[in-house]
Amino acid sequence: MASQNKCLRPSLILHVDMDTYFVSVERLAFPWLNGIPTAVGGSSPRSIIASCSYEARALGIHAGMPVYKARRLAPDLQIVSGSHHSYESYTKRIFRILFSFTSKVQPVSIDEGFMDVTDVLQGNNPISFGRKIQKIIFDETGLWASIGIAENKLLAKMASKYAKPQGVAVLTPEDIIDFPISAIWGLGPATQKKFKAMGVEFISDLRKFTKKEFESMFGKYGENLYYACRGIDDDPVIAQDDASPPKSIGNEQTFRKDVSPPDGYVSMLYRMCQKVARRARDQNLAGRTITLRYRLSNFKRKTRAHSIFMPTNNERILFAVTRKLAFEEIHSDIRLIGVCLTSLVPAISYQREMFGDRSREINEVADEIRHKYGEYSITGGRTLD
Repeated sequence: MASQNKCLRPSLILHVDMDTYFVSVERLAFPWLNGIPTAVGGSSPRSIIASCSYEARALGIHAGMPVYKARRLAPDLQIVSGSHHSYESYTKRIFRILFSFTSKVQPVSIDEGFMDVTDVLQGNNPISFGRKIQKIIFDETGLWASIGIAENKLLAKMASKYAKPQGVAVLTPEDIIDFPISAIWGLGPATQKKFKAMGVEFISDLRKFTKKEFESMFGKYGENLYYACRGIDDDPVIAQDDASPPKSIGNEQTFRKDVSPPDGYVSMLYRMCQKVARRARDQNLAGRTITLRYRLSNFKRKTRAHSIFMPTNNERILFAVTRKLAFEEIHSDIRLIGVCLTSLVPAISYQREMFGDRSREINEVADEIRHKYGEYSITGGRTLD
């Protein structure tokens, strides 16, 4: 957020946010899902909804809801398991389009990103420019995006939400004065509840508080909130090449039912190691600290970490370490298992020293196949259970 003495940059920022992304990708593959309540999620009753269509939302279903609750609200809800390979493939195509307009693109997640087009708009009408990007995305992928346009990232994010679905909208600081406080990006449910108990429901109500009053209620976050409700934000769009490297790479899986050690989880543990290693290689990273994550039947989450001398991005090493940790630590049924790699550094030929060129070459070929045909199109024998 901007400090008190900073002025707004004369910028033009776009926030491109795909509409019901996972469901929309699935509908391209399964057109019969169009127009009916649809969600992407696990098949187990205790799985959660990852994404849902607008038809499903109209019935009270939302992302993060347990499947069994969604089934109660909509017994005829169509739930598909999802294809992460397809999502990643479409994401690459979408961001390739965005980068064709400017190098100042900051991906935020698999289905949204910011663009700083201050230097490339060249007098074009912002709405027309946004619609042009929207049309190209639709023409090349069959997917709709909503696009928010503003002088900063905060307002652009609010604008894309305001534009949904399939819209393009521009917002200024004065445009949001009558918006509900829930429209502020990052204002969580607990803070909203606190304000509503005070009779504060709209952004215009928030603007009546002084910066000192905000700080007395929320500490350091209070200053951010003071500027946010006024539509002020000096957070720049960080181009992908300038982004800080990740601090960790991890993956975990919840089982459909509790499993007993060790036979119940070993194959899945190797799958997690394989995926984490592949993701590390994709980013040309390796890590020294390998962490096993698991959750007991009573929902208690446990972790155990081990550091190795040479950084790695090889699944065999990850598996050897995490399997040893699992055999030492897990003595009762579990409902989740995962692997995390930290202490990350740029990758060099560590694996070549330990396993020779053949291991490196096999990984390169396997990764190429996985990128094209899916994560488990080629896999280690340990995953076959």
